[in-house]
Amino acid sequence: MSIEKITSKIVGDAEEKKKAVLAEAKAKADEILAAARKEADDFVSSETARGRQMKETLIERHGSVAAIDCRKLVLRQKQELLEDCFAQAVQALSQLPEEEYVDFLVALGKAAGEKEGALIFNERDKAAVGAKVCEKLSAAAGGTFVVAEETRAIAGGFFLQAGKVFINNTVEALVAEHKEAMNSEVAGKLFE
Repeated sequence: MSIEKITSKIVGDAEEKKKAVLAEAKAKADEILAAARKEADDFVSSETARGRQMKETLIERHGSVAAIDCRKLVLRQKQELLEDCFAQAVQALSQLPEEEYVDFLVALGKAAGEKEGALIFNERDKAAVGAKVCEKLSAAAGGTFVVAEETRAIAGGFFLQAGKVFINNTVEALVAEHKEAMNSEVAGKLFE
């Protein structure tokens, strides 16, 4: 065989070997690339599912927090309405017609069980009904009650000072005393 034929045969064999190696390398590269694509697709699918689950969990949590906040807000509004009702009760008692108001205050004073003392009113009641309340209470209790010189910042009613003892007969105290017992009843009527 001639050198050319040998060279040509070597080159041909090398070309064949090159094609086989390239084909094998391409097949391996395609296989690696397909595996990488599958792994990437699996990862994306897994992370997408995980992301959806996290999204649902976050939505659920935020929904729960929003529901709790909403209930708190409703409760706060209900409590404010209850407080307004009791504040209106204080105002209504303080603004009864004069004769009813005097009788109401006399009944409060008589229930205290004292026979004498000084009644401390707010400025308005001291001027408007103080003397009438003392006169009627003295007669009803069989004792002596006088209007005190001092006044207090109260909505209505009075403090009864009997010696060193002060008895709180203010409408605020009366409403506060009955407030807890009446809270559920008033709430039931307001929020039926």
